[in-house]
Amino acid sequence: MIRRTWAIEALVVVLAVAEVLATRGWLEDWMTAGALVVAGALVLRRRFPRTVLALALATLATGVLWLPALCALHALAASERRRGEVVAGSAAVAVVAFVPWRDLDGYVWSLPDATLASLLAGLLAVAPAALGLLGRARTELAARLAELALSRERERRYAAEQAALRERERLARDLHDTAAHHLSLISLRAGAMAATADSAPYREEAAALGELGRRAAADLRRAIRHDGPGLDRLPELLEAAADIVDSVHLEPGDCPPAVQHTAYRIVQEALTNIRRHAPGASAEVSVHRAGGALRITVRNTTSPGPSTVPDQGGHGLPGLRTRAAALGGTLTATPTPEGGFTVEATLPVPAATAPPVAST
Repeated sequence: MIRRTWAIEALVVVLAVAEVLATRGWLEDWMTAGALVVAGALVLRRRFPRTVLALALATLATGVLWLPALCALHALAASERRRGEVVAGSAAVAVVAFVPWRDLDGYVWSLPDATLASLLAGLLAVAPAALGLLGRARTELAARLAELALSRERERRYAAEQAALRERERLARDLHDTAAHHLSLISLRAGAMAATADSAPYREEAAALGELGRRAAADLRRAIRHDGPGLDRLPELLEAAADIVDSVHLEPGDCPPAVQHTAYRIVQEALTNIRRHAPGASAEVSVHRAGGALRITVRNTTSPGPSTVPDQGGHGLPGLRTRAAALGGTLTATPTPEGGFTVEATLPVPAATAPPVAST
């Protein structure tokens, strides 16, 4: 495109110079020199159309040089100037082309000469202006069509996103209905078992199972309402995992709800993996603000029993990695040299949030 533009500019200048050289027999030396300067200035007509048109009017007054004025008027009409300026430029070209400036005193006007001069002046004034306005209209139309296509593409994407959102909501409601039903049955049966149990440990275990089912159902309802647990629920989660958590460091500060919910799920999934894959191991949990990010670290020691590496192809850690990436953060899960495992995540926190405040 750039090469094509420069080729057109070079062609215009060459034709203007050729016109000057072809008509130099009717021009004085100073006119020829000035006309060559105006021909070279035509490369600037798109950036300075009014200035170049004013210079070209002087060459048009010679009566034999037309091309510079035509090109300058076309550039003025094609630019983003007001229509009034285009009309004024056309009128100036028409007047300069009509008047015989070089023989103004001795020129004898006749009706055929005046008619021919009027037609020629009108052609020189109207044709380049009309072509310039047509080019401007085509450019504006192309820009509006591009905007319309972009708007339609955005609408299509929005419709697709809304359809996907509705489908996810439908699946979430189905999942809630099914899971809540079974969790309610578990809680009811656990309560019945606790009421009819003969031994105290058995009753306590059944009551704990019922409480776990009720908590799971409550968490499921909050997830469906997009009101998942935040950092305020983290002490409760760590208290429930007190049998494996040895060290806790919590200084999360004030974070957006999305960051809080993701941080909670990361700690929850990491503790679940420790119970599942490293039975008997102890864990260290750290959630604190460092600069403009919330850093989460869950590290477990070597399991005294048989341990396995968390399944990287499952839905737990990959799903949390996706959540962290959606917030602009990162999540890594790597084994330690001592034989344990470390889950580390960094979630950006907007600068508008409050500075870190220690929590218990």
